[in-house]
Amino acid sequence: MALSSKPVAGVATKPPSGAGQPGSAQAVRDEMAHAFRLHQSGELAGAIRAYQGVLARDPSHADACHLLGVAKHQLGRSAEAIEHITRAVALRPGVPAFHANLAEAYRAIGQFERAVGCCRTALHLWKDYPEAHNNLGLALQSLGKNDEAIEHFQTSLALRPDDAMTHSNLATALRTVGKPDLALEHFRKAVELNPRLPQAQTNLGQFLLDLGKPEEALPHCREAVSLQPDLAEAHNNVGNVHRALAQYTDARASYFEALRINPELTLAHANLGLALQKEGRLEEAMPWFRRASELEPNSILYLGYLADAASESDQNELAADCYRKMIEIDPTRPLSYNNLGWLIQEQGLLDEARGHYETALALEPSFPPSLISMGGLQEELGKLEEAEGFFRKALEAHPGHTIALARLSTLLRGKMSDEDQDLLESRLLDTTLQDGVRGTLLFGLAHVYDARGRHDEAADCLKQANAAALAELEQRRQAYSPQEHERFVTNTIGTFTPEYFQRFQGAGVESRRPVFIIGLPRSGTTLIEQVLSSHSRFHGAGELMIVRQHFEAIPSLMKRQGPPMASLPELPPEVARELALKHDARLAELGGQASRVSDKMPDNYMYLGFIRIMFPNATLIHCRRDLRDIAVSCWMTNFRSIRWACHPGHIASRFQQYLRLMDHWKQALPSPIQEVNYEESVENLEAVARRLIAACGLDWEPACLEFHKNDRPVRTASVTQVRQPVYKKSLARWKKYERSIPELFADLPV
Repeated sequence: MALSSKPVAGVATKPPSGAGQPGSAQAVRDEMAHAFRLHQSGELAGAIRAYQGVLARDPSHADACHLLGVAKHQLGRSAEAIEHITRAVALRPGVPAFHANLAEAYRAIGQFERAVGCCRTALHLWKDYPEAHNNLGLALQSLGKNDEAIEHFQTSLALRPDDAMTHSNLATALRTVGKPDLALEHFRKAVELNPRLPQAQTNLGQFLLDLGKPEEALPHCREAVSLQPDLAEAHNNVGNVHRALAQYTDARASYFEALRINPELTLAHANLGLALQKEGRLEEAMPWFRRASELEPNSILYLGYLADAASESDQNELAADCYRKMIEIDPTRPLSYNNLGWLIQEQGLLDEARGHYETALALEPSFPPSLISMGGLQEELGKLEEAEGFFRKALEAHPGHTIALARLSTLLRGKMSDEDQDLLESRLLDTTLQDGVRGTLLFGLAHVYDARGRHDEAADCLKQANAAALAELEQRRQAYSPQEHERFVTNTIGTFTPEYFQRFQGAGVESRRPVFIIGLPRSGTTLIEQVLSSHSRFHGAGELMIVRQHFEAIPSLMKRQGPPMASLPELPPEVARELALKHDARLAELGGQASRVSDKMPDNYMYLGFIRIMFPNATLIHCRRDLRDIAVSCWMTNFRSIRWACHPGHIASRFQQYLRLMDHWKQALPSPIQEVNYEESVENLEAVARRLIAACGLDWEPACLEFHKNDRPVRTASVTQVRQPVYKKSLARWKKYERSIPELFADLPV
């Protein structure tokens, strides 16, 4: 956070001469001299009392009015300062310093145009007044008129070349207009001229941090705190450096100190949230982002922080509300429409999502995120040629765009042209690519190599891609914990006993509408939902978050703290029924006239006990597949939210716990689970489809065997496969990688 000066233009080096009443002139002069000494020594509260004493004797003492205002401004009481300095101007309108300092008070309360007017008046009275040029530069900078501001900072320095704060102010403006080298020169000059000026030290430190030099920045930011321990902004900047160095405990300590000094320093609230987010502590980060957006409700920046954190923690309604507010504040910003569209698309509202993407592209026709989002929307609708067209438009507008290249390669795979592949491979030669971006490209190239039978090269790409994904998770402190998941499974098994289910008899909703398709990711859940949703009375709703959201809502509904698992032993049947009714209503809304609505969220296998309590008559379909094939498929997929798929040991542990939990459900659930093997589905789809349709209580319809003609939206990594008839090339796929990735299979429970 760069700090500008708050100049005290016109606090002279000797006391101003009084203009007291006859008979009390000497007493006024003495008291004024005492007030001025207090002011110069930094004892602002005492100076204010002394100036007020002068004015009690002589209400028309212009210097006392002026300096009383200056002292209050220095304490942050700028609105009061304006009253006093305006009174001084009325008493003696020809004093340039009065106008210059009145400008600073107006600037402090956000009245920048008035600040500009006051500075111009001061310069009309004294055209070579360096403080007034500096203050005018600050006011113009606040209005976004940086080029004009730079001219006035430079004029001020021509008149007073050794003023450190003006060098720092000029540097801040130069940075804003994209002249970093010149800005750094002036930041360094400010520190050279006055190494004991805290604003100069912290501004240089923050700029060095912005240049990616946190180690060099830290001493300057610390020196600023040492020079002025009560400067909240300086503590905030120290926190920023620690955060960049991944020293999160020190970062948080600095932000808390900044907020102790100034509880309403918005940036410190936001930065504390960012530090917690970096640590993977999203739940703790959210209140700080909320507070920042409350303090500055019209700030796109802080609303964006809150929206990103809400989206990352699956609070999509909150994120969408933030983006809508951002659009209200600035309807010309395409990114807000794009991000809102993506959230809307996640809810399955594709027409509305399309509208937001189209608005973004109307504002900026070559905006890459929205071109890519439109491509993803077309993929979901099965319009693969149109999807390719949007990805190519992004590449035409921005050659070598990494995300567009990665999406194109995953879409085309073996059909990718040699020219496109050469471009993808050349982008990977760029040593400046961040790990996450490089990983995304490597995943895409691996799919191209795999489709072309170049399995060893694909395996090499995947090792690098998954290493990058794991490093990014670890950096964000969101790496998967096998021990934590094992504890969850153990607690689930211990809670959901036959006796527990007995307690909830009659509590759930008798509806047969819900059909839950569960299993490991890449186990065939998408294929099964596509087959079932080809039935006229069946709606495939895709991967829904409802089960998990309702599970996590249990503590709040019971007015308790802690994780849901801790509340389950005392879960009241009426709470379970309330959640079931909400759940069924949402499925009815999604399914329209359909009598069966599927949720194919694979991870719902973890919540089957909770699901059975809510819906005793729901159809449960468990998709199974050779675990080695699942492991390969997961290893090849650049998942957005699955944290265990980028480490062989994590995959093996996850699979072991999955088998353990599914064995428990088979024994403990009071009603059966329909088992379906992927291999059987590929070999004899009609027999599998007929059995599942019957299990759902529906009559057979031949359309179920023509699932690839079903044009419903599909949001999954299998989006291209389910648009084709059943094929067998995915069977025993693991054998192609047995030699090149042996560590992937070493500990699998096969």
